[in-house]
Amino acid sequence: MSKRIVWIGGAGVVLLVLVLLFMFLRPAAVEVATPERGTAVEAVYATGTVEPVRYARVGSKIAGRVTNVLKQEGEQVDQGDILAIIDVTESYSQLQEAQARLQLAEAEFDRAERLRRSGNVSVAALDQARSAQAAAGAALRGAKARLDDHFITAPVAGEVLRSEYKVKTGDMVQPGQILYMVGDASELYVDAEVDEEDIVKVRPGQEALLRADAFPGRALEGAVFRMTPFGDPVGRTYRIHISLPGDTPLVPGMTAEINIVVRHEENALLVPLPSVSGNSVWTLREGRAARIPVELGAVGTGKVEILSGLDDDTPVILDPPAGLKDGQRLRSRSRSEG
Repeated sequence: MSKRIVWIGGAGVVLLVLVLLFMFLRPAAVEVATPERGTAVEAVYATGTVEPVRYARVGSKIAGRVTNVLKQEGEQVDQGDILAIIDVTESYSQLQEAQARLQLAEAEFDRAERLRRSGNVSVAALDQARSAQAAAGAALRGAKARLDDHFITAPVAGEVLRSEYKVKTGDMVQPGQILYMVGDASELYVDAEVDEEDIVKVRPGQEALLRADAFPGRALEGAVFRMTPFGDPVGRTYRIHISLPGDTPLVPGMTAEINIVVRHEENALLVPLPSVSGNSVWTLREGRAARIPVELGAVGTGKVEILSGLDDDTPVILDPPAGLKDGQRLRSRSRSEG
Protein backbone atom coordinates (compact mmCIF):
# COMPACT_ATOMS: atom_id res chain seq x y z
CA MET A 1 0.00 0.00 0.00
CA SER A 2 2.75 2.42 0.96
CA LYS A 3 4.62 1.80 -2.31
CA ARG A 4 1.56 2.70 -4.36
CA ILE A 5 1.08 5.91 -2.44
CA VAL A 6 4.70 6.83 -3.03
CA TRP A 7 4.36 6.08 -6.72
CA ILE A 8 1.21 8.12 -7.05
CA GLY A 9 2.84 10.97 -5.16
CA GLY A 10 5.89 10.79 -7.41
CA ALA A 11 3.71 10.92 -10.51
CA GLY A 12 2.04 14.10 -9.16
CA VAL A 13 5.39 15.79 -8.67
CA VAL A 14 6.44 14.88 -12.22
CA LEU A 15 3.19 16.28 -13.58
CA LEU A 16 3.63 19.50 -11.64
CA VAL A 17 7.17 19.86 -12.92
CA LEU A 18 6.00 19.32 -16.48
CA VAL A 19 3.29 21.96 -16.08
CA LEU A 20 5.74 24.45 -14.65
CA LEU A 21 8.24 23.73 -17.41
CA PHE A 22 5.48 24.22 -19.98
CA MET A 23 4.47 27.52 -18.44
CA PHE A 24 7.99 28.88 -18.19
CA LEU A 25 9.27 27.53 -21.46
CA ARG A 26 6.18 28.38 -23.47
CA PRO A 27 6.78 31.51 -25.61
CA ALA A 28 5.21 34.70 -24.30
CA ALA A 29 2.03 35.76 -26.05
CA VAL A 30 1.94 39.15 -27.81
CA GLU A 31 -0.76 40.90 -29.74
CA VAL A 32 0.07 41.54 -33.39
CA ALA A 33 -1.49 43.57 -36.18
CA THR A 34 -0.99 43.68 -39.92
CA PRO A 35 -0.14 47.04 -41.54
CA GLU A 36 -2.93 48.60 -43.56
CA ARG A 37 -3.26 51.11 -46.35
CA GLY A 38 -5.05 54.38 -45.75
CA THR A 39 -4.86 58.18 -45.74
CA ALA A 40 -1.96 59.92 -44.01
CA VAL A 41 -1.91 63.64 -43.36
CA GLU A 42 1.23 65.39 -42.16
CA ALA A 43 0.63 68.74 -40.49
CA VAL A 44 2.69 71.52 -38.92
CA TYR A 45 1.42 73.04 -35.71
CA ALA A 46 1.15 76.78 -35.15
CA THR A 47 -0.64 79.27 -32.91
CA GLY A 48 -1.93 82.69 -33.86
CA THR A 49 -4.32 85.58 -33.40
CA VAL A 50 -7.20 86.67 -35.63
CA GLU A 51 -6.71 90.18 -37.02
CA PRO A 52 -8.37 92.38 -39.67
CA VAL A 53 -6.52 92.63 -42.99
CA ARG A 54 -6.94 96.43 -42.93
CA TYR A 55 -6.56 98.08 -39.56
CA ALA A 56 -4.46 100.63 -37.72
CA ARG A 57 -3.57 101.37 -34.13
CA VAL A 58 -4.09 105.03 -33.34
CA GLY A 59 -2.08 106.73 -30.62
CA SER A 60 -1.39 110.13 -29.15
CA LYS A 61 1.65 112.19 -30.15
CA ILE A 62 1.39 114.50 -27.17
CA ALA A 63 0.65 114.50 -23.46
CA GLY A 64 -2.58 116.05 -22.29
CA ARG A 65 -6.08 115.64 -20.93
CA VAL A 66 -8.87 114.22 -23.07
CA THR A 67 -11.67 116.78 -23.37
CA ASN A 68 -13.92 115.03 -25.90
CA VAL A 69 -14.55 111.39 -26.87
CA LEU A 70 -16.49 111.38 -30.13
CA LYS A 71 -16.38 107.71 -31.18
CA GLN A 72 -16.94 104.51 -29.21
CA GLU A 73 -16.21 100.83 -29.90
CA GLY A 74 -18.33 99.41 -32.71
CA GLU A 75 -19.09 102.77 -34.36
CA GLN A 76 -18.48 103.24 -38.07
CA VAL A 77 -15.92 105.86 -39.13
CA ASP A 78 -14.59 107.39 -42.32
CA GLN A 79 -10.95 108.15 -42.86
CA GLY A 80 -10.13 111.43 -41.11
CA ASP A 81 -13.05 111.32 -38.65
CA ILE A 82 -12.17 112.71 -35.22
CA LEU A 83 -12.18 110.03 -32.53
CA ALA A 84 -11.15 112.11 -29.54
CA ILE A 85 -9.76 115.55 -28.67
CA ILE A 86 -6.96 116.39 -26.26
CA ASP A 87 -7.15 119.79 -24.54
CA VAL A 88 -6.41 122.42 -27.23
CA THR A 89 -6.40 125.55 -25.03
CA GLU A 90 -2.68 126.23 -25.01
CA SER A 91 -2.03 125.16 -28.60
CA TYR A 92 -4.96 127.26 -29.85
CA SER A 93 -3.54 130.31 -28.10
CA GLN A 94 -0.16 129.65 -29.69
CA LEU A 95 -1.84 129.40 -33.09
CA GLN A 96 -3.57 132.77 -32.63
CA GLU A 97 -0.29 134.32 -31.56
CA ALA A 98 1.47 132.89 -34.62
CA GLN A 99 -1.26 134.24 -36.91
CA ALA A 100 -0.88 137.71 -35.40
CA ARG A 101 2.89 137.63 -35.83
CA LEU A 102 2.53 136.60 -39.45
CA GLN A 103 0.10 139.44 -40.13
CA LEU A 104 2.56 141.90 -38.58
CA ALA A 105 5.48 140.44 -40.55
CA GLU A 106 3.53 140.65 -43.81
CA ALA A 107 2.63 144.29 -43.13
CA GLU A 108 6.27 145.12 -42.34
CA PHE A 109 7.41 143.42 -45.55
CA ASP A 110 4.83 145.33 -47.65
CA ARG A 111 6.00 148.61 -46.05
CA ALA A 112 9.68 147.80 -46.65
CA GLU A 113 8.93 146.91 -50.27
CA ARG A 114 7.22 150.28 -50.87
CA LEU A 115 10.06 152.19 -49.20
CA ARG A 116 12.62 150.33 -51.27
CA ARG A 117 10.89 151.34 -54.49
CA SER A 118 11.12 154.96 -53.38
CA GLY A 119 14.73 154.50 -52.31
CA ASN A 120 14.04 155.19 -48.65
CA VAL A 121 15.18 151.77 -47.35
CA SER A 122 18.19 149.62 -48.03
CA VAL A 123 18.24 146.22 -49.73
CA ALA A 124 19.42 144.69 -46.45
CA ALA A 125 16.38 146.06 -44.63
CA LEU A 126 14.08 144.62 -47.29
CA ASP A 127 15.78 141.23 -47.02
CA GLN A 128 15.41 141.32 -43.25
CA ALA A 129 11.68 142.00 -43.56
CA ARG A 130 11.36 139.18 -46.07
CA SER A 131 13.13 136.77 -43.67
CA ALA A 132 10.92 137.83 -40.79
CA GLN A 133 7.85 137.13 -42.93
CA ALA A 134 9.12 133.66 -43.88
CA ALA A 135 9.92 132.85 -40.24
CA ALA A 136 6.46 133.95 -39.13
CA GLY A 137 4.91 131.75 -41.83
CA ALA A 138 6.92 128.75 -40.67
CA ALA A 139 5.94 129.41 -37.07
CA LEU A 140 2.28 129.48 -38.06
CA ARG A 141 2.57 126.19 -39.90
CA GLY A 142 4.24 124.65 -36.85
CA ALA A 143 1.48 125.94 -34.59
CA LYS A 144 -1.16 124.43 -36.89
CA ALA A 145 0.67 121.07 -36.86
CA ARG A 146 0.87 121.12 -33.06
CA LEU A 147 -2.84 121.91 -32.87
CA ASP A 148 -3.62 119.03 -35.25
CA ASP A 149 -1.87 116.65 -32.85
CA HIS A 150 -4.66 117.32 -30.34
CA PHE A 151 -7.21 115.72 -32.68
CA ILE A 152 -7.05 111.89 -32.73
CA THR A 153 -8.37 110.89 -36.15
CA ALA A 154 -9.15 107.64 -37.96
CA PRO A 155 -6.34 106.80 -40.43
CA VAL A 156 -8.56 104.31 -42.29
CA ALA A 157 -12.27 103.82 -42.87
CA GLY A 158 -14.09 101.03 -41.05
CA GLU A 159 -15.18 100.80 -37.44
CA VAL A 160 -13.71 101.35 -34.03
CA LEU A 161 -12.64 97.81 -33.21
CA ARG A 162 -11.28 98.61 -29.79
CA SER A 163 -10.85 101.56 -27.48
CA GLU A 164 -7.66 100.87 -25.58
CA TYR A 165 -7.91 101.60 -21.87
CA LYS A 166 -11.56 102.61 -22.49
CA VAL A 167 -10.62 106.24 -23.08
CA LYS A 168 -12.91 108.66 -21.23
CA THR A 169 -13.25 112.41 -20.99
CA GLY A 170 -10.80 113.68 -18.38
CA ASP A 171 -8.23 110.92 -18.87
CA MET A 172 -4.56 111.88 -19.13
CA VAL A 173 -2.70 110.44 -22.12
CA GLN A 174 1.00 110.24 -22.91
CA PRO A 175 3.01 110.42 -26.15
CA GLY A 176 3.01 107.08 -27.93
CA GLN A 177 0.06 105.73 -25.96
CA ILE A 178 -2.27 103.66 -28.18
CA LEU A 179 -5.86 104.85 -27.80
CA TYR A 180 -7.85 103.11 -30.55
CA MET A 181 -7.79 100.26 -33.04
CA VAL A 182 -9.67 101.13 -36.22
CA GLY A 183 -10.23 98.84 -39.20
CA ASP A 184 -12.47 96.75 -41.42
CA ALA A 185 -13.59 93.56 -39.66
CA SER A 186 -15.21 92.08 -42.78
CA GLU A 187 -11.92 90.60 -44.04
CA LEU A 188 -9.81 88.69 -41.53
CA TYR A 189 -6.60 86.66 -41.36
CA VAL A 190 -4.56 84.87 -38.70
CA ASP A 191 -1.13 86.14 -37.73
CA ALA A 192 0.62 82.91 -36.64
CA GLU A 193 4.01 81.67 -35.44
CA VAL A 194 5.67 78.45 -36.69
CA ASP A 195 8.71 76.79 -35.09
CA GLU A 196 11.90 77.21 -37.15
CA GLU A 197 12.26 73.42 -37.39
CA ASP A 198 8.95 73.19 -39.26
CA ILE A 199 8.98 76.32 -41.41
CA VAL A 200 10.87 74.55 -44.25
CA LYS A 201 7.76 72.41 -44.83
CA VAL A 202 5.35 75.34 -45.09
CA ARG A 203 4.42 76.90 -48.44
CA PRO A 204 1.84 79.51 -49.55
CA GLY A 205 -1.39 77.86 -50.67
CA GLN A 206 -1.32 75.00 -48.16
CA GLU A 207 -4.56 74.17 -46.38
CA ALA A 208 -4.84 75.09 -42.71
CA LEU A 209 -7.30 73.73 -40.14
CA LEU A 210 -7.98 75.98 -37.18
CA ARG A 211 -9.46 75.37 -33.75
CA ALA A 212 -10.64 78.06 -31.35
CA ASP A 213 -11.96 77.73 -27.81
CA ALA A 214 -15.11 79.60 -28.84
CA PHE A 215 -16.03 76.77 -31.24
CA PRO A 216 -15.13 73.49 -29.49
CA GLY A 217 -15.01 70.39 -31.66
CA ARG A 218 -15.18 72.39 -34.86
CA ALA A 219 -12.40 72.57 -37.47
CA LEU A 220 -12.36 75.89 -39.34
CA GLU A 221 -10.79 76.40 -42.75
CA GLY A 222 -7.96 78.64 -43.83
CA ALA A 223 -4.94 78.74 -46.14
CA VAL A 224 -1.36 79.98 -45.95
CA PHE A 225 -0.99 83.12 -48.08
CA ARG A 226 2.15 84.85 -46.83
CA MET A 227 5.37 83.99 -44.94
CA THR A 228 7.95 86.25 -43.36
CA PRO A 229 11.36 86.01 -45.05
CA PHE A 230 13.21 86.55 -41.77
CA GLY A 231 12.57 84.72 -38.51
CA ASP A 232 12.79 85.68 -34.86
CA PRO A 233 16.19 84.43 -33.64
CA VAL A 234 15.13 84.80 -30.00
CA GLY A 235 11.82 82.96 -30.15
CA ARG A 236 13.14 80.72 -32.97
CA THR A 237 9.90 81.14 -34.89
CA TYR A 238 8.75 82.41 -38.26
CA ARG A 239 5.61 84.45 -38.87
CA ILE A 240 3.03 83.27 -41.38
CA HIS A 241 -0.36 84.64 -42.38
CA ILE A 242 -3.43 82.44 -42.76
CA SER A 243 -6.29 83.73 -44.91
CA LEU A 244 -9.85 83.09 -43.74
CA PRO A 245 -13.05 82.70 -45.80
CA GLY A 246 -15.57 85.53 -45.72
CA ASP A 247 -18.06 83.46 -43.71
CA THR A 248 -15.63 82.48 -40.94
CA PRO A 249 -17.19 82.69 -37.47
CA LEU A 250 -13.89 83.90 -36.01
CA VAL A 251 -13.70 87.52 -34.86
CA PRO A 252 -10.71 89.85 -34.36
CA GLY A 253 -8.70 89.19 -31.23
CA MET A 254 -9.47 85.47 -30.94
CA THR A 255 -6.60 83.03 -30.55
CA ALA A 256 -6.42 79.86 -32.63
CA GLU A 257 -4.46 76.64 -32.84
CA ILE A 258 -3.54 75.76 -36.40
CA ASN A 259 -2.58 72.58 -38.23
CA ILE A 260 -1.07 73.33 -41.63
CA VAL A 261 -1.43 70.38 -44.00
CA VAL A 262 2.03 70.02 -45.56
CA ARG A 263 1.51 66.55 -47.10
CA HIS A 264 -1.49 64.37 -47.97
CA GLU A 265 -1.01 60.71 -48.95
CA GLU A 266 -4.02 58.58 -49.90
CA ASN A 267 -2.31 55.16 -50.13
CA ALA A 268 0.00 55.32 -47.14
CA LEU A 269 1.25 52.30 -45.18
CA LEU A 270 -0.08 52.63 -41.63
CA VAL A 271 0.66 50.77 -38.40
CA PRO A 272 -0.88 51.21 -34.93
CA LEU A 273 0.89 53.82 -32.82
CA PRO A 274 1.65 51.33 -29.97
CA SER A 275 3.75 49.22 -32.34
CA VAL A 276 6.32 51.98 -32.91
CA SER A 277 9.35 52.20 -30.66
CA GLY A 278 11.58 55.15 -31.53
CA ASN A 279 12.43 54.84 -35.21
CA SER A 280 11.69 51.13 -35.42
CA VAL A 281 8.94 48.54 -35.08
CA TRP A 282 8.97 45.05 -33.57
CA THR A 283 7.73 42.36 -35.93
CA LEU A 284 6.90 38.68 -35.50
CA ARG A 285 8.56 36.39 -38.07
CA GLU A 286 8.19 32.62 -37.81
CA GLY A 287 7.55 32.88 -34.09
CA ARG A 288 10.51 35.10 -33.32
CA ALA A 289 10.78 38.83 -32.56
CA ALA A 290 12.67 41.07 -34.97
CA ARG A 291 13.31 44.77 -34.59
CA ILE A 292 13.19 46.61 -37.92
CA PRO A 293 14.39 50.21 -38.45
CA VAL A 294 11.79 52.20 -40.37
CA GLU A 295 11.36 55.70 -41.74
CA LEU A 296 8.39 57.36 -40.10
CA GLY A 297 6.03 59.77 -41.80
CA ALA A 298 2.90 61.40 -40.41
CA VAL A 299 2.00 60.56 -36.82
CA GLY A 300 -1.68 60.59 -35.88
CA THR A 301 -3.58 59.88 -32.70
CA GLY A 302 -3.79 56.15 -33.38
CA LYS A 303 -1.80 55.41 -36.55
CA VAL A 304 1.71 56.08 -37.81
CA GLU A 305 2.75 56.28 -41.44
CA ILE A 306 5.70 54.09 -42.48
CA LEU A 307 7.57 55.58 -45.43
CA SER A 308 10.08 52.74 -45.83
CA GLY A 309 11.53 49.66 -44.13
CA LEU A 310 8.36 47.57 -43.67
CA ASP A 311 6.41 45.27 -45.99
CA ASP A 312 2.62 45.34 -46.16
CA ASP A 313 2.22 41.74 -44.98
CA THR A 314 4.66 41.77 -42.04
CA PRO A 315 2.82 41.55 -38.69
CA VAL A 316 3.90 44.13 -36.12
CA ILE A 317 3.82 43.63 -32.36
CA LEU A 318 1.54 45.92 -30.39
CA ASP A 319 2.95 47.22 -27.11
CA PRO A 320 6.27 45.31 -27.25
CA PRO A 321 7.11 44.03 -23.75
CA ALA A 322 10.00 45.59 -21.88
CA GLY A 323 13.32 43.81 -22.41
CA LEU A 324 12.26 42.23 -25.68
CA LYS A 325 15.25 40.96 -27.68
CA ASP A 326 15.87 40.12 -31.31
CA GLY A 327 15.24 36.44 -31.98
CA GLN A 328 13.19 35.91 -28.80
CA ARG A 329 10.49 33.26 -29.28
CA LEU A 330 6.93 34.63 -29.11
CA ARG A 331 3.45 33.55 -30.01
CA SER A 332 0.65 35.73 -31.26
CA ARG A 333 -2.69 36.09 -29.55
CA SER A 334 -5.91 37.87 -30.32
CA ARG A 335 -7.31 40.79 -28.36
CA SER A 336 -9.97 38.53 -26.86
CA GLU A 337 -7.27 36.49 -25.10
CA GLY A 338 -6.28 39.59 -23.13
